[in-house]
Amino acid sequence: MPRVMGIDFGEKRLGISMSDPGGVVAGSPSVLEAATPRDAVAKITELIEQEGIAEIVVGYPVSLRGGAGPQAVKVAQFAALLSQSCGKTVALWDERYSTVEAQRLLQSQSKKVRKQKDKRDAIAAMLILQSYLDRKSSGPGSAGAEPAGAEPA
Repeated sequence: MPRVMGIDFGEKRLGISMSDPGGVVAGSPSVLEAATPRDAVAKITELIEQEGIAEIVVGYPVSLRGGAGPQAVKVAQFAALLSQSCGKTVALWDERYSTVEAQRLLQSQSKKVRKQKDKRDAIAAMLILQSYLDRKSSGPGSAGAEPAGAEPA
């Protein structure tokens, strides 16, 4: 399985995570700061080339009822721009609870609030990516989160 990148989209900061070379385990959490979505796409495209990323998954904000959240349009536009820029498949993936779970994990480590905020997006990206990788390895029809959508239009 090729290397996969997970992204937790934010307007100022993006959480980034990359899988191991086998595409099984999410790791390498980091935060990328960007002034605009185009700036973020340029930085991520460079990282994709450097790291040999074959596939990208972006957290898609789905409401608790299953509908698209308020950020969904911005995320879909960002994903389409990224796909066009790097020429790779960009999957949208249900990110429900990823930020909440990341915050819970950080609080359990008793980190200072400022440091938690800096790491929350990176951990959320890692959780999104691991969910995607787990679902992909278990095959279609398995229990788990459904993809929010495939390659954006």
